[in-house]
Amino acid sequence: MKIWDQLFAIHLRAVVELIHESVPHLEKTNGTIINISGVAAIAPMSQALLPGSGDMMTRVLALELGPKGIRVNSLSPGSTQTRDKIDPLLELTKKITPLQRLGQPLDMAKGVAFLASSDASFITGANLVVDGGLVYNIGALNTL
Repeated sequence: MKIWDQLFAIHLRAVVELIHESVPHLEKTNGTIINISGVAAIAPMSQALLPGSGDMMTRVLALELGPKGIRVNSLSPGSTQTRDKIDPLLELTKKITPLQRLGQPLDMAKGVAFLASSDASFITGANLVVDGGLVYNIGALNTL
């Protein structure tokens, strides 16, 4: 239970506290909040309760903060290559991703930039999935 409490404090409580502190500024600027979630929020995997919780938080905050002019969305990245060497799990993920590659940090950054832009000014409570289609095959990872 101690580990659960630590994970909850990092993944949810810290986010909620930061958002709470930022609301006065965001109200003045019609700001936007973009949470980073994960494909586990869409296609559940064992041992992955917390990533899915963030998507519900996004939707609830969109309802609560929308009247204040604050948009709240999330981005669910697929497996993303962040170093030169790819471990066996990432190699497997690459094979089961319909686009047959790992995401790049720039792929995720472009999704965040879109959600933050005026092009997304009528989007709130949404989850943008940037995963190369992995979510449709994620069940294959559960069988390993």
